[in-house]
Amino acid sequence: MTSAPMAVAPAQSRTILRTTESGDFLMSDYLGEHSDGSATGGFQAYLVGQKAEKLRPHYHEVDQFQVVLDGSGRLGRHAIGAGTVHYSDAYTVYGPIFADAPDGLSYFTLRLDPAAGLNYMPESRVKGETRAGEHFTCAIDDAAGATGKLDLLARTRRGAAAFGVALDLGGVLNADALAECVGRGYAVVLSGSVAFGDRTLPSGSLIPFESAVALEGLSGQSDRTNLALVVFATLSEPTQ
Repeated sequence: MTSAPMAVAPAQSRTILRTTESGDFLMSDYLGEHSDGSATGGFQAYLVGQKAEKLRPHYHEVDQFQVVLDGSGRLGRHAIGAGTVHYSDAYTVYGPIFADAPDGLSYFTLRLDPAAGLNYMPESRVKGETRAGEHFTCAIDDAAGATGKLDLLARTRRGAAAFGVALDLGGVLNADALAECVGRGYAVVLSGSVAFGDRTLPSGSLIPFESAVALEGLSGQSDRTNLALVVFATLSEPTQ
């Protein structure tokens, strides 16, 4: 098994402006490149700054999470804002995504395998690729106690899952808390800051992992730090 890439802070990302028929999007690459789906594997993560009012329904060829960092809007019929987590299986249609003016919406797109572009609906229906896969939209509870315990927000039958966790100043993630977070995935620093290894990581940082036990010892460096932990499916087929 290959090791996960290093944690990435916002200052290490690379940002470009993409102007489309829908409007403007700021694309900040954290791991890999958002426009390059040619790699055979590996973590792909980028932050989307959606200034466009609407992004039409579409699907991707890989499983993915989206985690809202800032702003507000709607995903389908769900109101979304900072701390919202969305998951969709590969080839599963979702959207539209609406961003509220004037600030728009900032959200991470997180994948284990790279993909590029969007398959817009309904015109992509002719490809015959869409599936009735699983998806969910959930949100971190800002009022939850800063206990360092993981709060399971949602899980698919194949095992893709989202967790929220809050740490107070000096609070530490331990092995017992991380035991139910099984699989490869990401930790997202939503607010506050954390100490991880020999680094201090601010809000908007990403920590990819091959196993969540790699996060053991991560500690809060603010009065309150909120994190989202997401893990991808461990099963190829859903359990009954």
